[in-house]
Amino acid sequence: MVTVTKCREHGGRCPEGTIDFSSNLNPLGPPEWLLRLAHECLGSGALLKYPDYEYRALREAIAAFYGVEPSLVTPMNGAAEAIHVLPLVLKVRTLVVLEPTFGDHACLEEALGLTLKRLHYKEVGNRFIPPSPEEVARTLTGVAGPAAILVSDPNNPTGSPLGYGWVEELASLTPPSTTLIVDAAFKEFSEPLALERFAGLEGVVIVASFTKTLAVPGLRAGFVFSPDSRIRSLVESARQAWNVNGLAECVIRRALTEHECRLREYLKLTRDVVRDEREYLVKALASLGLKVFESEAPYVLVKHEGVENPGLVKELLRRGYCVRDASSFHGLNKHYTRVAVRLRGEAEGLIKAFEEVLSHGLGPH
Repeated sequence: MVTVTKCREHGGRCPEGTIDFSSNLNPLGPPEWLLRLAHECLGSGALLKYPDYEYRALREAIAAFYGVEPSLVTPMNGAAEAIHVLPLVLKVRTLVVLEPTFGDHACLEEALGLTLKRLHYKEVGNRFIPPSPEEVARTLTGVAGPAAILVSDPNNPTGSPLGYGWVEELASLTPPSTTLIVDAAFKEFSEPLALERFAGLEGVVIVASFTKTLAVPGLRAGFVFSPDSRIRSLVESARQAWNVNGLAECVIRRALTEHECRLREYLKLTRDVVRDEREYLVKALASLGLKVFESEAPYVLVKHEGVENPGLVKELLRRGYCVRDASSFHGLNKHYTRVAVRLRGEAEGLIKAFEEVLSHGLGPH
C-alpha cells in the first residue's frame, strides 16, 4: 500500500462488502429527489461547461436557505477545503486546536511551518468537556503574529457540543489578530445551523458541509460564513476559480431553491432518526460493558479498556463491520473507537459482532 502522508487519516476506506460505520454520513442516505436532481443536472450538461466562478446563484441559494446576506457566504469544495485554506490565507503563525478533533491540521503544521498549540477536552464520566473560553484565550498570551483557533461543534470524534454562547464568549476575549474557525460540519444533525447568531462577530468563520448531511461524500460541497470582510476577501482571493464543480453546484443550488421544503423536512427527519438510533446504539454498546460517551453527532465514541486497537477494529472487520480506530486522534489511545450511527438493522448486526469479539477475545493478528 502506498502511504501518501502520515499526517492524514480518515474513515470511509472500508473493504468491499463490509458495512461502513467509520464514516459519519446521514444514515438515511441521500433522498430520492436529490438523486433525481443529480441525473437531471448531468442531463442538462453540468459537466460540459464551467460553473460560474463567482457562484452568484449558489451563494444566493445558500444565503436564502440560512437567512443571511449572500456576501457573507463563500462556496467551498467541502468543509475540508476551508480548513486547509483559512490558515494559509490568514498567514497564521500559531494555530490553537482543541483536541481530539479532525486531524488534517497536523498536515498544515508540517506544510506551513506554523506553531501548533494543543488544548484538550477533559474526560469526565461519560462526557468530554471542552476547555473554557478563558482557558483557550490564555494560550494566546505572548503569541506574536497572526493566530487562529480551530474548534469543532459538535466535536469530532467525541460528539461533544461547545454549548450555547461558547463561541461568542471566546470571540469577545481574543485579540483582533486572532481568527476563530468553527468547524460546524455536523451541526445540522442536532439542530438547524443558526448562522444569524454570528452575524455581528468579527474574526469568526463558520465552516459548513452539505456532504455529510445529504450523504453524498462524492459530491464535494460546503461553504464558509463570516461577517469579517477581510477574511472573506482573503478566502476569495486564495480559492481556485472553479473550486466547486459544475455538477455539485447544480445539485446543491437546485436542492436549496427548488426543493427547499423537502430539504427542511429531510433535515428534520434526519435529526429525529439520528437521535433515536444513537440512543439505541449507546444503550446497546453500554450493555456490553463498554463506555460510550454522550454525543450530539451522528457517531459515538466508545472506550474499551479490555481490548485494544488495531485488534478490535480487525476483528470487527473480519465479521463484516468497518469502524474507525480513534487512536490516531491526538489525546486518545488504542482503547478508543468511533462508531457511526446507522439504521437499526445494521446497528443490531454490529452489536452482535461487538459481543462476539468481547466474549471470545481478539484472535491472532
